[in-house]
Amino acid sequence: MIRLCIFGTSHLAAPWSAYRAEPNAWPDLDITFVGATGRRLLEHRMDGARMVPISADLQHNMQRMTGSDTLDLDQFDAFAIIGGDVGSHMIGYVYGQVRWVGLPSMAGHDFAKPVNWTLMSEAAVDAVLSHRITHSLAACLSDILHENTGKPTLSIPAPRPSNILMSMDKHKLLAQKQAIRRGDGATLDAKYKSLATHCLTKKNARFVDQPDYTIKLHLLTRSIYMEDAIRLSVDGDIPQPEADILHGNLSYGVAVLDQINAVLTGGTG
Repeated sequence: MIRLCIFGTSHLAAPWSAYRAEPNAWPDLDITFVGATGRRLLEHRMDGARMVPISADLQHNMQRMTGSDTLDLDQFDAFAIIGGDVGSHMIGYVYGQVRWVGLPSMAGHDFAKPVNWTLMSEAAVDAVLSHRITHSLAACLSDILHENTGKPTLSIPAPRPSNILMSMDKHKLLAQKQAIRRGDGATLDAKYKSLATHCLTKKNARFVDQPDYTIKLHLLTRSIYMEDAIRLSVDGDIPQPEADILHGNLSYGVAVLDQINAVLTGGTG
């Protein structure tokens, strides 16, 4: 049996709920969950291989989820980090502000026409995204885990927004809707996955993108995996607010745990 510790931000709620609902569904995994919102997972100090919270929020969550105020990392065979600031929303935000030659939508573009975005070189876009991924919570925590244990770490991103986004007129991620409509979705998705894989590998983590069958139009998550979604908070699991279309539900949590299980046990993953 593989002793696995899964860290995560608000997106940890879905797999944690799935595991609590059916703990025997993954007999090859003995899973401990540790979650905290924002960058609070970094609010700790290391005492040898023991993780000791230095904030009340992380201490509270660690106690609630593990039954202990500290966490001995030596007891685990592998780690996974869910969310941790990594997700397709990263390239969606960039696309909302800039374009670059090479995008399908730029073929035949009239550069004399006024636009609400800035033209950048593709190399500059890659540099911006790489910087954000490399300094994400997932990357920083992965370095800490590697330095103190040398055990393998998986980085699982936040899910893509729900395909409900396509029917919305106002949302902070409307740029991803525009990318899909302009034929740029596949290009953005490929760039995001390539850069995430490259940057996280350098930070001692294996990037494992969300399960293919949950994805729609490259940049969206099928709504069936986000209906009645929940997210992690200091007070426990809470329903996803109506305008928040970025968190998975219990079915999505099952999909993520199935994927982690496949990767760690030699399945397709």
